[in-house]
Amino acid sequence: MRDYDAVLDTVGGEIYKKSFKVLKRGGIIVSMLEQPNAELMEKYGVNAEAVNTQINAERLSKLAELADDGIVKVHVNKTFPLEQAAEALDHLQTKHPRGKVVLTIK
Repeated sequence: MRDYDAVLDTVGGEIYKKSFKVLKRGGIIVSMLEQPNAELMEKYGVNAEAVNTQINAERLSKLAELADDGIVKVHVNKTFPLEQAAEALDHLQTKHPRGKVVLTIK
């Protein structure tokens, strides 16, 4: 499965390494935790970059705007009400979801 143009890695480790397998040739992986791995870049024909980001209110607002406008898409695996936070944590730890697990606050 090599369908993606880009991956933003926010986990690192094995997830970083596995991410190379989903990228098209010429794709890019940008990691917030890992330095570029030349061996994997050559093996899969992709580029890799490391990035260190400073989070602030202005940047978070811009990211929220991009998500609201549909420019940045977030895959939500499952949503739980805040009262079920323990179940949400269990879901994260045992089901290994693909996508985000969200807590909703009324």
